[in-house]
Amino acid sequence: MPLTYAIAPVTPLQRLARPVGLALAILLGHTSVSAAGVWNFDTSMGSARGQHAGVLLDDGSVAVLGGVNRLGFITGSERYAGGAWSSIGASGIAGNVAEAVTLGTGQVLVRTDGSLQARLYDPVANTWLDGGTQSVLRALPSMTLLPDGKVLVAGGGSAGGSQASAELFDPQTRSWTVTGSMAQARRAHAAVLLGSGRVLVVSGFDIGGEVPGAEIYDPATGTWSLVAPPLVPRHYASLTPLPDGRALLAGGFTATGVTTHAELYDPVFNTWTATGALNFPRNGMVGSPMAQATLLPTGRVLIAGGADGARNTQPVAELYDPATGSWAADSVMHIGRENGTAHLLPDGDVLVAGGFSSNPSLTFYAEVERYTPELPAGPQPVVNALPLLQRAGAALSLTGMGFTGGGGASTPILQLQRADNSALMWWPAASHTGTTFTSPPLGTLPAALYLARIVVDGIPSNATLVRLTDPPGTPVGTAGSAQVTVTWAPPANTGGNPPDGYTVTASPGGAGCSVAAPATRCTVTGLANGTPYTFTVQAQHPNGSGPVSSVSAAITPVAVIGSSPVPVPGLSPVGVALTALAAAALAGLGRKGARRRG
Repeated sequence: MPLTYAIAPVTPLQRLARPVGLALAILLGHTSVSAAGVWNFDTSMGSARGQHAGVLLDDGSVAVLGGVNRLGFITGSERYAGGAWSSIGASGIAGNVAEAVTLGTGQVLVRTDGSLQARLYDPVANTWLDGGTQSVLRALPSMTLLPDGKVLVAGGGSAGGSQASAELFDPQTRSWTVTGSMAQARRAHAAVLLGSGRVLVVSGFDIGGEVPGAEIYDPATGTWSLVAPPLVPRHYASLTPLPDGRALLAGGFTATGVTTHAELYDPVFNTWTATGALNFPRNGMVGSPMAQATLLPTGRVLIAGGADGARNTQPVAELYDPATGSWAADSVMHIGRENGTAHLLPDGDVLVAGGFSSNPSLTFYAEVERYTPELPAGPQPVVNALPLLQRAGAALSLTGMGFTGGGGASTPILQLQRADNSALMWWPAASHTGTTFTSPPLGTLPAALYLARIVVDGIPSNATLVRLTDPPGTPVGTAGSAQVTVTWAPPANTGGNPPDGYTVTASPGGAGCSVAAPATRCTVTGLANGTPYTFTVQAQHPNGSGPVSSVSAAITPVAVIGSSPVPVPGLSPVGVALTALAAAALAGLGRKGARRRG
């Protein structure tokens, strides 16, 4: 459980694609490995810290934010890239516990239990920005990225107990709006985004003890519904989405102490079922501040760290196998710790940073460890990097090597994994070779940073990071002399990643124009009269260039003589010439008529 400091005034405590059945059977059927993963020390942080927030950024680096140590609240934050840590400055807010979510813009929304003010970290500019003002102070709420790119913050402790209220952060406006309240006030609860796009919150703690119930938030209506309660009420537990759509609730603090109990929630049948128990009682496992476990690319769940009821930290990690419903002791961390962060990296390793232990004395850690999971025998496929922003709903194409396995006859599978909550999805190949893979259309997916991998014979490749966004609408144009004015509609769905501006490109020749958002109109000059041109538009987002729009119809600029009409888009060069001659003749007749009347 988190520690509490009183150094300053502070409040007390998708829709998923579902070729899952076949893909999961193929994946887990190939991952019968008996050897354990390996823990190795990595570069230490500049500051020891626990109860901090941590996020994976769009470039594959990791940021750790806020937290506490023996000196009190930590105002500074750090970023890990290329095996080294660097300072990213102070957020301007502090508290006992920090939470953070990476938004569709690539910026990071950060909040603490000691401030109403939220902050945004911009990793591109390496600066801190205003994140708006929340409606109420909250200690240990849940913080969930929704499918539309907004962020739901629910519950949390307050001066009078716990909150039932909830609010939404909108990255488009950088503002907070109150949404529907839960039926039960709670803090230190578990929360996860389900495959339906709704949010499940489970149990937690209030003045009277553990909260016995669970609720689901529907973003479409902004309302909560009570669902079946967990078998064992708890707080500081882990809640992890499984590949088959169920959610795994494990460990935590119950009315009788820290537990090994684990259970599964099935959202289709609204039931909780006991599953295999942990080998060790633990709460405050490393992960998010709410102790999210890590779903590995193999489909197994890694739980590491945490402490028992006597605050003894647990250095032995465990793996949960959904195929057998059981936990197996895996390997031993160099430092047992609780309330640190854990991040699944693009290379498949898990980076554990910070945390603390209480026995024999309170010790905060700057030390960082890297967990490398054991993979089945065989060659590992390799995926080349893609541009970050890919077209939403479309097929995804990857290149690399080893896509057909060591024998050259294996079938690859595309795996997408959400960086914010580890949820896994799979697609078979629409077409593939040993070095190329094209998926079927992906359909509508939740806004998120995704790790895209190819899995061959149960062996996952490294990941390339992608986000999915709509392109601008197909442009239309109005021709002028040596120019065309182009207009378009903004992207229909940005996933919380609104454009900063747009770039228009003409073909042939590559001439173009740019405009800052929200404008959706600009004029391409320097074109040749009589030459047909087509145009595309590309949105420029805070974290990169978006997908290119569909190509416009051909538009032909023409010299405007006198009061000649605007040429019809797509008019042939002969038609352009005749139009110009007719316009000149009409203009001449007009002038002669005027002289006769005079």
